[in-house]
Amino acid sequence: MPSATTPTRRQAAAALTREKVLAAAREQFMTSAYEDVKVADIARAAGVAHGLVFHHFGSKQGLYHEVLCQIGCEVLDLHVIDPDIPLGRRVRQSHAAHLAYLADHRDVALNLILRTPGPEAEKFDDIRDRGNLRLCENLGLDYDRPAIRLVVRLYMTAADQLARDYLTSDHPFDANVVVEMLMTVLTGALRAAHTADPELDVEPIIRALEIP
Repeated sequence: MPSATTPTRRQAAAALTREKVLAAAREQFMTSAYEDVKVADIARAAGVAHGLVFHHFGSKQGLYHEVLCQIGCEVLDLHVIDPDIPLGRRVRQSHAAHLAYLADHRDVALNLILRTPGPEAEKFDDIRDRGNLRLCENLGLDYDRPAIRLVVRLYMTAADQLARDYLTSDHPFDANVVVEMLMTVLTGALRAAHTADPELDVEPIIRALEIP
């Protein structure tokens, strides 16, 4: 007799079906605009009945949210947060890992992560905010402070544009150069935060970031 924590055969089959649908949806949304993806095509690619997509995810929008959150969590896990690593090095390592992920998953990056979000991607904004919060925690800053929240979002917009250009340019800069460009933009954003909120002491953070 299975224990309370051991999934039954039916639960295991349901979990497998859900993963098949999620994987198929990820492939569809990577290559087509949201409005062009049909639930029937996802079901066909997953090899499941059409109704099972709605059973597990409620709607196409719900499924899209799950795909975005899955990818967003993969990106979140790239943050280097080990306090034993000097700040400048761990932020550079985070940037390098993020850039490498985007390069290795180019279709995901261009069609999902770096695209202009529509209303169907509202849930992904929460993932982005978690990434912003993680960066602030790494820097020792309070993300709830208005000037910090503003400039971190500004920085992330610039970082997305740099990443997009890196992925689409015929003659991209070396990845290490892009990482240093990101670090320069980040330190500039911190100085902008001080401009908006003069009580913020960002110079110790900037000095730490400047050390590779």
